[in-house]
Amino acid sequence: MLAPDQTRQFSVFERLRQGILTGSLPSGARLPPTRALAGELGVARQTVVLAYERLAAEGYVRARTGSGTYVAPDLPDAAPSPAIPPKAAASALSTRGARLAAIPASATARDHRDGMLLAGGVPAPDLFPAQAWARCASRVLKPLAGELSSYPPPQGLHDLREHIAAHLAATRGLVADPGCIVVTSGTQQALRTAAELLMDPGDAAWVEDPGYIAGRGALLAAGAEVVPVPSDTEGLNVAAGIAAAPHARLVLVAPSHATPLGGALPIGRRLALLDWAGRANAWILEDDCDSEFRWEGRPLPPLATLDKAGRVIYCGTFSKTLAPALRLGFAVVPAPLVPAFVRLRTLMDRGTDAFGQATLAEFMRQGLLAPHIRRVRTEYARRRSALLAAMERHVQRITPLPAPGGLHMVARLPDGADEAAAVTACRSRGLSVSPLRAYYAGPARMAGMVMGFACTPEALATDTAKRLEAALRVAEKG
Repeated sequence: MLAPDQTRQFSVFERLRQGILTGSLPSGARLPPTRALAGELGVARQTVVLAYERLAAEGYVRARTGSGTYVAPDLPDAAPSPAIPPKAAASALSTRGARLAAIPASATARDHRDGMLLAGGVPAPDLFPAQAWARCASRVLKPLAGELSSYPPPQGLHDLREHIAAHLAATRGLVADPGCIVVTSGTQQALRTAAELLMDPGDAAWVEDPGYIAGRGALLAAGAEVVPVPSDTEGLNVAAGIAAAPHARLVLVAPSHATPLGGALPIGRRLALLDWAGRANAWILEDDCDSEFRWEGRPLPPLATLDKAGRVIYCGTFSKTLAPALRLGFAVVPAPLVPAFVRLRTLMDRGTDAFGQATLAEFMRQGLLAPHIRRVRTEYARRRSALLAAMERHVQRITPLPAPGGLHMVARLPDGADEAAAVTACRSRGLSVSPLRAYYAGPARMAGMVMGFACTPEALATDTAKRLEAALRVAEKG
């Protein structure tokens, strides 16, 4: 906020500037002496002196020693015409810009001020390790201060890449060379970078249907011709993809936990997908965003562990295990592609925030990430069980589908139900559900709602289920 004297100074400057631009103070006119104008305006003389100095610095006036201050002689005859705003925002966009602006990025605009009960796919803010994170941030700030005048390495801090490689080896069985890891601002940037580098506009790309909305959007933004491939309880139907687009350039797939239905690719489909990619000279973008959270059976190894031909780009994130707002993710890239990935990262944003990277590296160096994941996994399992039990007792109008992993589930609506009305009724009661229809790239094959459990504490499970049933009852009555 400006101090009062700065505000008065700007007011005098702007008044004189407008007089010059509108012609009321014509070219060559002599401005009043500073003392006289100050008395007329009721301000300190120094205020007028500073306003005159600013006018001179910006070329509006010229001071003549012993004579006074005069309006510059080489200004335009009249003030420039004010800009005319476009009649509609869309009219200001290029054809490509309008296309990009129309690509969906999520199922529903979410306002967290309305609460996060049943919010899908997001971690619980109350479980973020704030104190430990703050200690790590404080520890790295001083040594990092000397590097603040330079851009971060576009590939990511080497220390963090080493910790990520160790973490992948220990938790996912994936051996990754730190030199092949590129730190990104979340999975989304990794997907967009890969799509820009590996596809030409019009190239076909398989996407799971239903599937990850923002990931599909990244491919559309890169100009891909998206080919919806059915996803079921066993994930992507590889045979259907080959039948629909055998020469596709790329496939976006979540082998461990497909969004939103939760299917996981069995070994037969995994091998078939890798075989097709090798024969078609295609690339596989593996989205492994919430593989840490598995509720039935053992965690499934990444598809990348089976890749012998270097066709898989493995994308991970800390958005689910820590917090989305940190914007920290990574891609494990085949070695020949690393230079291109790094170059495009440089062109995009000159690299991910170094302070956040350094803090995460320190958090991992102290061995804090693994116990944090164990703690939240235990708590999320409790919240999931409590919500499912409460829904079984109090909700009759939807059927939860099996959710073997992840932080959300799909609840199927009865045939003929109005999905949009159900979602609206729920959201009006503070339940942040999303329409299943939004996850389909092609025609929807069922009506339902996507709902999370991570942000719904056990103590609120019963109330949440009752509120859900009440909303569905209202939607059913129309």
